[in-house]
Amino acid sequence: MILFLFAHSNDMGLNDISDNYKELFPGIYSYIRCRVENAESAEDLTAEVFKKALQKRATYNSCKGNMSQWLFGIARNEVNLSYRKKALRRVVSLDFIFGPELRDPAPGPQDGAEESEERRRLMRALAKTDSRERDLIALKFYSNMTNREISSLTGLSETNVGSILHRTMTKLRTELRGSDL
Repeated sequence: MILFLFAHSNDMGLNDISDNYKELFPGIYSYIRCRVENAESAEDLTAEVFKKALQKRATYNSCKGNMSQWLFGIARNEVNLSYRKKALRRVVSLDFIFGPELRDPAPGPQDGAEESEERRRLMRALAKTDSRERDLIALKFYSNMTNREISSLTGLSETNVGSILHRTMTKLRTELRGSDL
């Protein structure tokens, strides 16, 4: 529906969003998906991001940042709003730490139980990080943003972003090793 609206618009603001939609959608969805409880919530919030972009397109100012930064800012606000409204639990996939290539392409019945236990351990480790750390992890590993892009989006210095990410990953590795993952 949203893509249809983008494709059939003569408005310059809509065309700008439309041109970036296919490129930015996967990163925005991935970022949201790793921050919310389930895929359905992520889909709803991603749709809400692009809906708000359509509604607020007149407020976009390219002098303040590029379209990607603007849309990720909306995405961050929508995730935070959803936490306030629904008190959703944050869920992060194992893929950002272990990578999808480490998973067996044809998991057996035992693998599901092992993955569930790994997920619980990861959730406990992530629960010990603060929201800023989880947000930076999501932007870096789910949205594949560089430290410079994250810096522009969050207002933190590029060095600070790198330091926080390094410390957070070290904390997670230590915590996960301690839980025999």
